[in-house]
Amino acid sequence: MNNNKKDIHKVLKNSLDLGFKIRTKSPSPEQIEKRLFIETIRTMVEIQDRTEFMISELGIDTIAYEDKYYRVIENLFKIHFSEQQLSLIQMYLYELKPDKSWDGKIELDLQKGKDPEVLEFKEPLDVWNVIKKFKK
Repeated sequence: MNNNKKDIHKVLKNSLDLGFKIRTKSPSPEQIEKRLFIETIRTMVEIQDRTEFMISELGIDTIAYEDKYYRVIENLFKIHFSEQQLSLIQMYLYELKPDKSWDGKIELDLQKGKDPEVLEFKEPLDVWNVIKKFKK
């Protein structure tokens, strides 16, 4: 048992006087995928912000250099996500997120014959939740 488990076990044993075991649970593949997606989207937004700063404040244009990296990432997205999911990811990264006046919501037709739904789409977690409504 690692130290955290030992400490938790000791406190619970002393306060409850029950026999039990503490086990750690590995994250599911879905949880890992979600975490990696959110981290990737956040990093891509940070890169875009840095690029914008370098152009506007320093006069250094790194877009031609970074473009190839973006293509690699987008190709990996194409392998993993459907066209509809990829379209939403690209819209978030390249159209909506850079728009400072955007309210962080999108309107989507999720079901034919029903009214469009207004969904939160401001943070990478929101993007994840929306794209998961569409199947690969």
